[in-house]
Amino acid sequence: MNVSHKRGHLRLHLDPVEVDILTSLLAELDTAVRASDTDDPVTARLYPSANRDDADIAAAYRNLTESGLRDDRIGRIAACVADLANNDLDLGDPADATRWIQVLNDLRLALGTRLGISEDDDEIDLTDPEQHPRVLYHWLTAVQDTVVSRLMR
Repeated sequence: MNVSHKRGHLRLHLDPVEVDILTSLLAELDTAVRASDTDDPVTARLYPSANRDDADIAAAYRNLTESGLRDDRIGRIAACVADLANNDLDLGDPADATRWIQVLNDLRLALGTRLGISEDDDEIDLTDPEQHPRVLYHWLTAVQDTVVSRLMR
């Protein structure tokens, strides 16, 4: 990934393999977002309970908000997939940059939940093929950090 930032205009140039990885991860996220399985840890992470002490209040809040939140996420994912058709992500528009930051965060939440990643999980053996999903998680973190850091300049 190459990053350019000129006069408040951020552009990311992604390698074809990075586009393929993001496209695949976005497809997986779309599937997870569309699922309404409240027993799925990813669903629980993406749509946390509004009240852990009162199941009735939590259910009522979920009924009021989850559909809208799901539709928003599905729309963001679709827009990001469309952006990937071109290897250059133009994040000069604050709305586009915000959308990508939100989607990258959702990708990290979903992947991190599936992998059981915690704050203490920073050791990765790059020679171990079983660690590749963790490498992806850390790569997503780096991409998100790059976008946020460059936008704050």
